[in-house]
Amino acid sequence: MVDKTTGKCRRKSPRFDKQVKLSVGKLQYPMTNVNMTSGYTSNVSETGLCFTTDELFKNGTILQLIVELIGWQHYLQTTAAIIDAQVVSKPLTAVAEVVWSKKLTDNEEKYAVGVQFKDIYEDDLHAFKKYLRKMLDKKT
Repeated sequence: MVDKTTGKCRRKSPRFDKQVKLSVGKLQYPMTNVNMTSGYTSNVSETGLCFTTDELFKNGTILQLIVELIGWQHYLQTTAAIIDAQVVSKPLTAVAEVVWSKKLTDNEEKYAVGVQFKDIYEDDLHAFKKYLRKMLDKKT
């Protein structure tokens, strides 16, 4: 996002354009009652991501995200990541807050939603950051 007065990017972290499937639902208790909807990411960063979906989420809404990002798991530094096939293919899960949302087109009910990560398991976050740095290095 570019600041119109300074012309500089206001984002804290560089974005990596990546389209992967995700499931998203409003975080509520009990967790067994969370209705998940699907969507696709547009971009990801260390601090958040943007995705498209059929559901409008208002600013400030806390969401549960399950991101089907392939490859980030290889950066996990745990023994389980080496010997457990389920860990190698597990999705990235996070709790995030909606910081903006907008309708994409007039013809269909599609929305773009920007979220900021609020909670990710510490080991997962370190692995995710390493993955992103590697992807950004490949891009340059």
